[in-house]
Amino acid sequence: MDTPSVQAALELHQQGDYEKAKQAYCKILASEPTNTDAWHLLGMLLHATGHDADALECIENAAAMTPERADILSNLGLVYRSAGQLQKSTSILKRAAELDPQSVTVRNNLGTVLMESGSLGEAEAHFQTALQIEPESNDAAMNLGNVWQRQGKLKDAEQLYRRCLEHDPDNALLLTNLGESLRRQCRWSDAAEFLGKAIQQNPELIETQLNFGRTLLNSHQHEAAVAHFRELVAIHPNDSRAHHFLGNALSHVSDFDGSVSCLQRSLELRPDDSYAHNSLAFVFMAASDHHRAAKHFRESLRLNPRLSRSRSALLYLMSADPAVSQQELFDEHLRWAKLHGQVKSLGPHCNLRQKSRRLRIGYVSPDLRNHAVAFFFQPVLDAHDPEAVEVFCYAEVATPDQSTQRMREQVDQWRFTTGMSDLQVAEQIACDKIDILVDLAGHTANNRLVAFAHKPAPIQVTWLGYPNTTGLSAIDYRLSCETVHPVGEETYHTEELIRMPRAAFCFSPPQQSLGIQSPPVQKNGYITFGSLHRPFKISQQTRKLWSRLLLACPTSRLLAFNTHFTGESKASLIQSLTDEGVDPQRIEVRDSFLGESYLKTYDDIDVALDVSPWAGGTTTLEALWSGVPVIAQYGDRGSSRSSASVVTAIEHDQWIAHTDDEYINKVMSLAADIPKLCRLRRQLREQMQTTVLDGKRFTRNLEQVYRDIWSSWCDRGDQH
Repeated sequence: MDTPSVQAALELHQQGDYEKAKQAYCKILASEPTNTDAWHLLGMLLHATGHDADALECIENAAAMTPERADILSNLGLVYRSAGQLQKSTSILKRAAELDPQSVTVRNNLGTVLMESGSLGEAEAHFQTALQIEPESNDAAMNLGNVWQRQGKLKDAEQLYRRCLEHDPDNALLLTNLGESLRRQCRWSDAAEFLGKAIQQNPELIETQLNFGRTLLNSHQHEAAVAHFRELVAIHPNDSRAHHFLGNALSHVSDFDGSVSCLQRSLELRPDDSYAHNSLAFVFMAASDHHRAAKHFRESLRLNPRLSRSRSALLYLMSADPAVSQQELFDEHLRWAKLHGQVKSLGPHCNLRQKSRRLRIGYVSPDLRNHAVAFFFQPVLDAHDPEAVEVFCYAEVATPDQSTQRMREQVDQWRFTTGMSDLQVAEQIACDKIDILVDLAGHTANNRLVAFAHKPAPIQVTWLGYPNTTGLSAIDYRLSCETVHPVGEETYHTEELIRMPRAAFCFSPPQQSLGIQSPPVQKNGYITFGSLHRPFKISQQTRKLWSRLLLACPTSRLLAFNTHFTGESKASLIQSLTDEGVDPQRIEVRDSFLGESYLKTYDDIDVALDVSPWAGGTTTLEALWSGVPVIAQYGDRGSSRSSASVVTAIEHDQWIAHTDDEYINKVMSLAADIPKLCRLRRQLREQMQTTVLDGKRFTRNLEQVYRDIWSSWCDRGDQH
């Protein structure tokens, strides 16, 4: 039989008749062992049928024979990429780009490998070059959108995907990418629309199905999300991501055991998945299993040290762990800053150095909504002097609410930052010429600390949302008070502390007009101690102290309430107290409430209990507003002194306890004085009105702080 031509073999190849095409290529090579095209195309056929090792051998032969052919090197790089050898792939593709710098295909292939390797800047440059060569290249445009999506430039990526869809409206991959961009911008209905279109075009795309389920979950359609992921798991039992996202969905319907089981199965299928470890850590964290949560956060970071969210969450968790020393915690914050804060500075700053002029103050927060931080921030907005300051807010808020709208109406400029990268946020701040930029989040969820690391404003401050340092040298100051950080004590902060008079906060009382009830001891005949703290704050150290108190007051009861309690965390709290000898009949743990507000729980509490090492803040203030006194612990670090700062601010310094014995004695003394408990129920709210609720007084002090640090910056500029 005659030897087939390469063209004939290629036609079989293109028709999908791989076996006959393979036989044809082999016949050609048997008679022409130096036929470069046959080696090249046979290698690509083997790659297409999943035989990468054999494919590499064939294409390497072709490349050795014609080392100047960029198309062969480009495909060789793609096969090395498929084999997981990204470094080798990158090297080969860079050689191909040198040989044929005008090849859009080579630029696309190289950019894709660089993107997968995490070299997003280099990848972006190659896709941009490809578009300069061929402006109508949808592949290059989509890949550029993918880079922007990974960089957090979600709005830019969205626009590019939409432009691509004008030329190719039924492209399922484009529809999927646009849907994911919209999902990450928290535009749930838009995301569902485009992901649904993608599924209509190609229901076999697992990526699309996964993102559609995540959109259901994000939009609070929890049961629908569970059903969707269960179906995906049934169809794709060996897909780790399907198990992962089912586990996430089950955690939202309070199926703790099911969630853990699915996430563990996901990790069995893909042990090196840092994101699955991260999700499992959050599930354990919600269940107050700090040990296992920390273990999985650390494993997540071992696998992916650049995963900022895991590291911030670990810092958050460590802040509530009394076994973690202040030095260890400080070092971990510095480690976060070293890994995530080493970014380019947007300075030097050209702000007009005039001490008396109106200052531009920028506030950055994900919590400008119905959130505890807003209770502290709202009175400042109410009282800011518009002649002294111009207020800008940078809100990482996906779902604005009435609280958001109220704040938005009170400021000069409001910027929603969802869908923007940290660099884009920083560039917007710099463009706004902010004089003093204030972080309200610290290492809490959805923070923008990396934007601060770019130093977009000449003076940067952290305040309110987090009890420890950010670790960033780019943030100059932290607002505190002498109760929390006494002068002369080691601060464990990278920021310079500014100690405000009495307390570094003011407070907006709850909106519900709840009346004050008599202490429940009058009707019960026994004292009820209470806690509305989140379960993760109730450390083992705190549990032992509560046990001592309950044993010292043998007729007393304990009521703990928080909607974050799970069956496991309830059982854990009760067991830890009974292990110390407390009768379980004296302990009640609630995870839900009846009526208009959870604050009605305080009608059933005589004395509220503090926690350590992350003491109460909002919880302490709400207890006092409800007429329930709080004895504050004064621990060995700033985070364990927030309740102490609250009672100091309302001029009840005598309620601060510096040792466990003093704490128990003070609580018992207060619990034994029923007439005093009755008086406090009537008096505490009024005492708060003239102290921590006086937003005007606090804001004048705050504005003076801003003026002082601004003047100092102006003076430093004069010296240089």
